[in-house]
Amino acid sequence: MLKDLGINGGTLIACLLMGYFVIKWAVKNAILEAHYSITGEKSEEEKMVERMMEEDEERRREAAEEHAARKEAKKAAKRAKE
Repeated sequence: MLKDLGINGGTLIACLLMGYFVIKWAVKNAILEAHYSITGEKSEEEKMVERMMEEDEERRREAAEEHAARKEAKKAAKRAKE
């Protein structure tokens, strides 16, 4: 039967595993979404992701400010040389 489809056993197992994990991920997300819509509470995982995103945003803002300060310092040093 697999020869008729043009695939071998390893490919079939790989496809079945991918299908399993995709379905598992979809069911998990559906359950979390239903829980949030019923209770209005976010899961610990969602709270952790939000905290990580806020921290990342803060780090990016600080890095942008540092970069702008370095850029201004370079411009000022260049002007001082002239």
